[in-house]
Amino acid sequence: MKRGIFIGIDGGGTHSTAVAAWPDGRTAAVAYGGGLNFHNDGVEKVRLRLEEMVEELCEKCGASAEKVCVGMSALDGPADDATLALFTSGKLSAEQLDLQSDAYVALMGLTRGEPGMIVICGTGSMLLLLDEENHQLVSGGWGYLLGDAGSGYTLAREGLLAVIDEADGVGSATPLTAKALEYFGVTHARALIDVVYAPDCTPDRIAGFARYVVALAEEGETVAGEILARNMRKLAAQAAQLFKKAPSTCLAGLYGGIFAHSAMARSVFGSALMERMPQAQICLPDYQPELGAIIHLMRREGSLCKESLALLKNTYEEIRR
Repeated sequence: MKRGIFIGIDGGGTHSTAVAAWPDGRTAAVAYGGGLNFHNDGVEKVRLRLEEMVEELCEKCGASAEKVCVGMSALDGPADDATLALFTSGKLSAEQLDLQSDAYVALMGLTRGEPGMIVICGTGSMLLLLDEENHQLVSGGWGYLLGDAGSGYTLAREGLLAVIDEADGVGSATPLTAKALEYFGVTHARALIDVVYAPDCTPDRIAGFARYVVALAEEGETVAGEILARNMRKLAAQAAQLFKKAPSTCLAGLYGGIFAHSAMARSVFGSALMERMPQAQICLPDYQPELGAIIHLMRREGSLCKESLALLKNTYEEIRR
């Protein structure tokens, strides 16, 4: 095989997207795989998933991987040597592999290496700011057990708590109850206990209920609306506090399924942040996180320029059609 491709991977908690590109920015192939959160699935399983995606892209391109950048949902920042060693004990070498957080590669898709903040709301949530000295500053990302404001899991959990409150007679009646019974396939609220505490009920399964919370909030349902708004206000407060650590930075990008599917989430977050920080500039990233990983590699290898960025974006859109 000829050498030459860069591989960028957005390694989420439930699924991953990988893209191969030539150093000039031309995308060559795309591959998909399972989640890369090794806290949830274990190092060995995640390492094999990673290697499978890399191998698939190399076969599609007829080339070997020059560099591989992975944004991992299990990381807060660049992997330390011990973590990197866990993933370079097989087919990938330490010289090839660059492990970053999934928030970082999403941020690269927003700022292309310039200062700014990314606010991610998917199954989990996390905020990452890159300051003018290239330091990565983190807020949130505590995981589903400790709490990720605005995340799919947190919205789902709080939606289920509202269902429980209605069942116990201490909360308002809400259509979330009917939606929860339908989603989890039970006939009454107490039957949720057996489903939620079953060994095969994963955090992702619970987080899936968030779509009903978001949909009802968008329709104006009071209980769901309060859940979504409360979480977005908390997330905005976290963003404002993080911005205080880099006062000259004001760009905030919104990314993830919650923001993508909820105009209310974007609106409440934006209004709450602007109240605290009127100079904030809120937008959506121009490049997907997997392309952010490629941008990181091109920037590190000295091949990042306007032409390569334009080529990367245009050819990726073509290859995904």
